[in-house]
Amino acid sequence: MALGLLFGLFADIGAADPVTLDNGDVNLSELRAFDLLCRCETGYIVNTVALSSSGDYLAIGSFDHNVSLFNSEGKKLWNYTTGDIVYTVSISSDGKCVAAGSNDKRVYFFNREGNLLWNYKTGGSLNSVVVSSDGSHVAAGTEDGKIYFFNREGKLLWNFDSKSSIRCVAISRDGAYVAAGSSNKCIYLFDSKGSKKWEKRTGSVINSVCMTPDASYVAAGGSNYNVYFLNQNGEFSWIRNPAYWISSVSLTNNGSYLAAGSFDDKVYLFNSTGTKLWDYKAKDDIYSVAISPDASFIAAGSWDDTLYVLDMKGNEFWNYSCSGNINSLSISHDSSALAAGSDDGTAYLFERNSTVFAQLFGGESFLSRDTAITGGIENIVDIASASSGKVSGDMKGNVGSDIESSGFTKSLSKLPELLNFFKSPIILLLAVLIASLYLKNKTFNKKTRNEDFDDFENLDDENPRPEN
Repeated sequence: MALGLLFGLFADIGAADPVTLDNGDVNLSELRAFDLLCRCETGYIVNTVALSSSGDYLAIGSFDHNVSLFNSEGKKLWNYTTGDIVYTVSISSDGKCVAAGSNDKRVYFFNREGNLLWNYKTGGSLNSVVVSSDGSHVAAGTEDGKIYFFNREGKLLWNFDSKSSIRCVAISRDGAYVAAGSSNKCIYLFDSKGSKKWEKRTGSVINSVCMTPDASYVAAGGSNYNVYFLNQNGEFSWIRNPAYWISSVSLTNNGSYLAAGSFDDKVYLFNSTGTKLWDYKAKDDIYSVAISPDASFIAAGSWDDTLYVLDMKGNEFWNYSCSGNINSLSISHDSSALAAGSDDGTAYLFERNSTVFAQLFGGESFLSRDTAITGGIENIVDIASASSGKVSGDMKGNVGSDIESSGFTKSLSKLPELLNFFKSPIILLLAVLIASLYLKNKTFNKKTRNEDFDDFENLDDENPRPEN
């Protein structure tokens, strides 16, 4: 009976919470890396989406001329109708400011309540509008070839005429720098005073541009199939020609990795020296790519109606099937939320399942929403890879509540593993001890039944005590 009770005790301990299992024990087909928080319906093609820092607010620009703001529960907070199609929106980190650009040749700036604080008439349709993280500055690029730079109050601080369409702009986190790509085949970098830091001519119309938060690196993608990587002095660190028309580029915060999406249906990843690490093929053109700020995953939106999520080694570990082409992606600064805008008239908002990410990549940073902004696991040289198994976004499997992230709890979580490892030898040892005690007791009882008390005392007399 004692042996059975001990076995049951250790069997229960060995079967502790499965969340503590290593990657090799996790069945990816039973996990869901992202959960759909809400579907934000507009009824018209969603051209552009932008998430606040923690994913609490989602700004949307759509084909019906509207700018909208939703919360993370899918509730539409407000809606504003411009004079034409809205192709570009941007939102400050705290969600208090929303900037938008319309084909009606105006830049719009709203507060969180939906009040139009100001608008500015430009000389051409808006191709790209970005707002700094703190909402202090707005940059815009237009078809009339100009870059416009405003402060929070809507005052035009400066503009620059490239003489050719500005197709894309990017802004540093503090608004101190603006990068732009033009149809004149040039990439530009300006400071907040309008001083041109550098201008670099390429052989291609520039479709996409991005920079690290401090503007130490700038990347761009061109229509001649080239990917460009430039340092802070405007010098080409490298140029690569992976395949076809480059639609989108994205950099990690420290510039160690560059992802590119192409119209050859592929996502490419390069390191800081220009080495192509891998490519991943979808079923149709890749229109938008984004690396999470903590460098734990790469999101890619395709015109095969699918949102793909890859790890940094190129393995797809989650996807979600939308009902239309994916035109735009946005990842929150804390990497906890992912949004996609689709031709089906819907913006999809997903929340990262932190417990699943902690299992797949082995990091407690996924269990805290605050650590990712500072870089998360990006500075780790070898990022742990999930297995190459694919997990569909509509699978029902899920993992329970988050693991506590304290060091004490982490130590406790290791206890079942250790006990499980030593369970068999411990049970064997206890069994031997119990058997020994049982046999000894049985022998002793038998002896007491066959010998009288005097004989028992005589055993002691055979070895008399020494006299004092």
